[in-house]
Amino acid sequence: MAILTIDMRIGRTDEQKRRFATAILDAVNRATGEPRENVHLIIHENPGINLVENGQHLPDFAKPTPER
Repeated sequence: MAILTIDMRIGRTDEQKRRFATAILDAVNRATGEPRENVHLIIHENPGINLVENGQHLPDFAKPTPER
């Protein structure tokens, strides 16, 4: 059994998180042979201010807008 914990910024839709979870479970299955049913995925969502990259607090996730 595998337990995966993902920390990500708040702002993604439920559908985006479902697609992400499916892709992660599929990747673990391909890489290890572990059945998807034996992989537990926990997603923790955090406001951007709680995540720091290169000394800078990150903004909340925002879906990119298409260029016009």
